[in-house]
Amino acid sequence: VIVDQDIYLREPIGSKFADLVLPASGWGESDFARCNGERRLRLYSKFCDPPGEAKPDWWIISRFAQKMGFQDFAWNAANDVFEQAARFGRTGVLNYHPLVVYARKLGLKAHELLRKMGTHGIQTPVRFRTHITESQEYLEYAGSYSDPQVPGGIVGTKRLHDPDLDLGEPEGPTVHQKWLTTFNSHSGKALLHKSPWDLFSDFFERIRPREGEFWVTNGRINEIWQSAFDDSRRPYIMQRWPEQWVEIHPEDARRLGIESGDRVRIENNDVVIQTGGFVGVEDDDLTFTKLQQQGLIRVGRGACEGVAIVTDAVRPGLLFTNFLDTGSPANSLVHRVPDPITNRYRFKLGKGRLSKIGESPYKTSFEKMTFKPRTIV
Repeated sequence: VIVDQDIYLREPIGSKFADLVLPASGWGESDFARCNGERRLRLYSKFCDPPGEAKPDWWIISRFAQKMGFQDFAWNAANDVFEQAARFGRTGVLNYHPLVVYARKLGLKAHELLRKMGTHGIQTPVRFRTHITESQEYLEYAGSYSDPQVPGGIVGTKRLHDPDLDLGEPEGPTVHQKWLTTFNSHSGKALLHKSPWDLFSDFFERIRPREGEFWVTNGRINEIWQSAFDDSRRPYIMQRWPEQWVEIHPEDARRLGIESGDRVRIENNDVVIQTGGFVGVEDDDLTFTKLQQQGLIRVGRGACEGVAIVTDAVRPGLLFTNFLDTGSPANSLVHRVPDPITNRYRFKLGKGRLSKIGESPYKTSFEKMTFKPRTIV
């Protein structure tokens, strides 16, 4: 059984694949806590009721788990989930267990204590200190909380791997990990590895653009979040970016007779594809040369179309496209040979020949899309 819970019906998971679709509440319709990129833990408070029968994710999961016979899912509020989850992250960089323990000493729920810290929050891992010795400047940045009615207080951690951090002895529920003051290596220092170019050089030599071909890479644009899974519902964004596009340098555009608004096609008849040998034993097992010798490389083809945007934001000989346009995916131009160290595909490393196939309506109508420069500097 496939269950889809979402704030609106999505194609194809909700409309085609799911056996059951449940309406979920969104941000602002239920209390929830989260950490941002600098490990700052904050409470995002509910400020309105969800529409109709929509429920928070934790409520939906709780009811399913209990119906399926699982224990420890009898949650009544988001705070119950938050406090229970604290037990399982005590050795990680997002450890907030001391906050939960201190809140109970104050007779508060963890969410209530986090709410008292406002939008500043506290940086994880959270530490309990009987006597807080950190400077005021440190506390103002990392966050802290203490109450004269209960001894001690909790302190955030501004920086990891900090040799100048005075931890003292672990107190109360605090857990001191090695990586708080050093890197998690035998020496305590960071290990910076240099990639062996001889492991990659034969592959890069093989895929280098030939006469008339461009390097083709791809990436994001500020107006669209990720694959546009949410922004595709927003008319003003889809009006700005109605379909795939291709940025090309003015010198290359003049040579090929291409102008902004022209419809173009990129073709790659030399897509290198690895068909096996993804695990190796000897040093050279995963080199491109060895894979070829073993008959594990074949050649395919791919293409994508888009609207040309002439701009000097890209270099001559390079094309730049949207990385996740589902109507005309740029990844069709990318080689299917994973990196031998990480086993990750090189999603941004493609090539192809560019040609004009017509004019888009955006070249003359100006009702959708704009070709004004978007560069900041």
